[in-house]
Amino acid sequence: MTRQEIYNTLVKVFKEYFELEEAKIHPQATLFDELGLDSMDMVDLAVEMQTRFGFSIDKTADEDKLRAIRTIDDLCSLIEEKIRSGGIPAPGR
Repeated sequence: MTRQEIYNTLVKVFKEYFELEEAKIHPQATLFDELGLDSMDMVDLAVEMQTRFGFSIDKTADEDKLRAIRTIDDLCSLIEEKIRSGGIPAPGR
């Protein structure tokens, strides 16, 4: 999966699940300030990422990486890294 495909999938997620206008969604958009996500939204986003991209997020192992996510671009980088490394297979996969 290319970075553009990851980004396009995230755009769909932000539009469908968070009802954001596509005009607000861009690589440097900040998740909390510009897009208005809160901590509960981040939990929903993590679950949706695991479903769409087929990996699990290990809160303990990935904690620093998760805390560093500020923008959509940061999120793309994390997903790209998880896919490239083979990630942790999601349950049932």
